[in-house]
Amino acid sequence: MNSELIIGRSSELEMVLIEDMVSRHHAKITTTDSEIFIEDLGSTNGTFVNGEKITSCKLKEGDRILIGTSIVKLVFEEYDGTQPPPAPISTSPLGGASIEDVRISPLSGQNGRVSQQGPQHTSGTNSGVLSGLLDQLSLPDLLQLFGSSKKSGCLFITTPAQTEGRIYLKEGRVYGAVINGNYDVPSDRTFYRMITWKQGTFLLDTMATQEFANPIDESVESMLMEAMRIIDEMDALGADVPSYDATFHITVTLTPKLSDLSKDELNIFQLALNEPTMEFILTHSELDDIETTKVVLSLLHNQYMEVANAK
Repeated sequence: MNSELIIGRSSELEMVLIEDMVSRHHAKITTTDSEIFIEDLGSTNGTFVNGEKITSCKLKEGDRILIGTSIVKLVFEEYDGTQPPPAPISTSPLGGASIEDVRISPLSGQNGRVSQQGPQHTSGTNSGVLSGLLDQLSLPDLLQLFGSSKKSGCLFITTPAQTEGRIYLKEGRVYGAVINGNYDVPSDRTFYRMITWKQGTFLLDTMATQEFANPIDESVESMLMEAMRIIDEMDALGADVPSYDATFHITVTLTPKLSDLSKDELNIFQLALNEPTMEFILTHSELDDIETTKVVLSLLHNQYMEVANAK
């Protein structure tokens, strides 16, 4: 406390971020006895706190600061005065930009060439790479930050079960999305499906592009409003909602009667018989994802099938 930390590209600073989007003296974090403040130092590309461009503001625990392609997250840590002070850190997008916290210890990073597949897809490079964990930074928060800073590229999301999703951006606007290379599902439906994912890793490669036959043409703000509605409705369904990676076991000897099922339940049950995975059911259901999930939960609760595992 009662100190200041200057962030920028200049090598003599306490936090050095070596990239073109960061000014030599970009921003300053100042602490008092009980409060923490951040001030933009007239940088070229600006400083963002929780997606909003600021000149100066007070910070609180959990706030996320975007500087260039680095995200700084403010976290609380007990300090008893006996630990050595943290050493300065230097990061470079060529080595993988990372999420930092104010203890200046990197939470994650990414090196190496990005493997990419799909039609008319350009190759990714090491430059402009930003990576981290979804439980540290949610997809809505990420997209709000990227929208405010007008980022372009591909946001790669990988779940713990190795399902891969991709969200493509151009100057902060989402224009396409795909899961596991399935380009037959409309991008907007795919986007809203991914927005509910809460665990896994993310990586933004600012060099990756993709063409879509029917690109999304909505503002990030309107899409995030709809995303929040979907997240709230999914959360309201309870903790038993199967993950996108879930597979099901169909009971061979059924105790409940098929004649008791509604038309929608019969259709979803037939999809589960064809391929007992949540991904297949969501992709081929005639209902929207919320209604499909409600039917799946009904089939599970009434013991027509059960969750086997996550792939």
